[in-house]
Amino acid sequence: MIGRGLCLLLLLGGVAHAKPPPTITVGGMTLDYCNKEYVGYCGSIAQPLDRSGTYPGTVNVGFEFYQHTDMSQPSLGVIMAQEGGPGYSTTGSRDGYVRLFTPLRDRRDIILIDKRGTGLSSPIDCPALQKAYNPSVGDVGECAKQLGASGWFYRSADAAMDVAAVISALQLSPVDYYGDSYGTWFGQVLSVLYPSLLRTIVLDSAYPVVNDNSNSEVNNGRVAMNLVCARSSPCAVLGRDAKKRFEALLDNLRAAPIKGVAPGAKGEPRKVTADAEGMFLIIANAGNSPTAWRDLDAASRAWLDNQDSLPLLRLVAEARDSYAGGGPYEEFSVGLADAVQCAEYGTNFNLRASVSKRIEQYEASLAALAADHPGTYAPFTIEEAVHSQMNAEEYNTCLRWSRPAKGVAPHQPIPPGSVFPGMPVLVLSGELDTVTSPSEGAATAALFPNATYIETTNLVHESAIGDAGVFVPPDGEDLSHCIGPIVRHFVLTGGSTGDTSCVADIRPIRTVPAFATSYTSVAPAQALPGNQVDAIGLQLAAAATATVGDALARYYITPSGSDVGLRGGSFTLHATKLGYDLKLTDMQWTTDVTVSGALHWNQLTGDIAAQITVTATGHTGTIQLNWNDQQTEAMAQLTGTVDGQTLVAQQLAP
Repeated sequence: MIGRGLCLLLLLGGVAHAKPPPTITVGGMTLDYCNKEYVGYCGSIAQPLDRSGTYPGTVNVGFEFYQHTDMSQPSLGVIMAQEGGPGYSTTGSRDGYVRLFTPLRDRRDIILIDKRGTGLSSPIDCPALQKAYNPSVGDVGECAKQLGASGWFYRSADAAMDVAAVISALQLSPVDYYGDSYGTWFGQVLSVLYPSLLRTIVLDSAYPVVNDNSNSEVNNGRVAMNLVCARSSPCAVLGRDAKKRFEALLDNLRAAPIKGVAPGAKGEPRKVTADAEGMFLIIANAGNSPTAWRDLDAASRAWLDNQDSLPLLRLVAEARDSYAGGGPYEEFSVGLADAVQCAEYGTNFNLRASVSKRIEQYEASLAALAADHPGTYAPFTIEEAVHSQMNAEEYNTCLRWSRPAKGVAPHQPIPPGSVFPGMPVLVLSGELDTVTSPSEGAATAALFPNATYIETTNLVHESAIGDAGVFVPPDGEDLSHCIGPIVRHFVLTGGSTGDTSCVADIRPIRTVPAFATSYTSVAPAQALPGNQVDAIGLQLAAAATATVGDALARYYITPSGSDVGLRGGSFTLHATKLGYDLKLTDMQWTTDVTVSGALHWNQLTGDIAAQITVTATGHTGTIQLNWNDQQTEAMAQLTGTVDGQTLVAQQLAP
């Protein structure tokens, strides 16, 4: 394996390459040079829409190919990555995939194939559905009308046949497969239909293609919120069950929902309601990033104890934005997502029935579920789950989808009685994931006769690949630098995970001690020898540190590179060769402290350094902050001046 030092040189462009040729021949295909950053080549093949020939039409299947870098030696194999959703473009996530596997690129090629209906492969564009901030069942129905019978030929099996055709044309098999989220579902289908194409399989954040309808995703939230609290000292010292505090919040919001305006994931003001349905949305989305788990308990206490609603409303707004439409269909096709869901995932009504009959069956099914299994989504009721913007099973999405096309059997992603193959399989599940739960990952691993299952401590959705929003780390892997190396070792050795002891040492999420509207309510930083700043100054420094931490936490959820402070100001995010820089402008976490400055985050080492100016009525300061983000219970070192006095202090890193 390439060592870490050489890997870093490759990432930083430290290895010189000759000018790439304009075309290369791979198998029986000529590919065109198309990616300068990673030296990639592009191609495409036309495939029939319906391989039975009943329905005419073709789809163009596009892909990118990245040759191994040591051309003096033959390739040792090919790594194929597949993005999830369904609906995301695999080539759109090339930064993460290519960087993740850069240490193996000396002797291994990488291929990224966009599944039909996404990215480079005839992407589906249903304009009204794509642009809707909160898509309706009617929007889905209009998309179904637009697609007609063709909407039934974007199934995983159809896409698997496309992938097999590309691999065959390029003469690349067998490949080492890495799939994340829906990419794990697709990987299972591909492995059953084309086992000879695959050498090894990694399924990152998996759920079983043989669906057990366990409703386990949101239920894992109850487990996760207690684990997060117990492992973070600011929450653990409260000495009470975090789940019970959350249930008390639910009771409060059921009696009196909160309406207000709060910043969303891009900083836009959103009119939102914090009610039981909004809390369901937060929990359902919490598996996508550590930010919600970081903020949730303190945001709950801010409302219950101090009637400060803004932290809670912001969580609702950010969760809503996570599920909102409006982006380019080439990056994420909502139409494709619904086409796959309606064709393959289970429904509680018969898709061959009329819409009116489906609605009857849907309502009867929910009534039966509420009567027979009222605790399915506890502590939420069935009604609260169903009426949330994002209910866990998306029960009603396909109510107005078209009837199955001729010859298509709905809800059969793989043929009945399929046998799962015996190649080495690695299944990863984030311990805190509420998108694809650990129990779903374990169920997926149980399908394969030669599978290894790892539950990744303190991690959320997608354990190995570092893809916070669209901001990929320099080495493409998780910021713990634990799971990425395990995946690469599995590929390198053809099925051995090697030493996995690092999984137990992945640091817990550091929770917010408490939200505050004034810095005078913030616990002061701890003075160290040489400090001359008084208690008020230490509170001011602590509030400023919390402001920086609040901006840093938004790294995981903002897709645009810019966002706003909780109570004012803004920040921007910029990539560097080692990680990311944040520029803060008049940021306000409390109403009475303003913070500006810059933060430098080395994601390879975990080191964070910030230089900020702080102002409050009658007070000014210049503070330097330093900590290592990979350390459990890391302590931030605070130095500088406040009101002309020397500051030397520390506090738990934000």
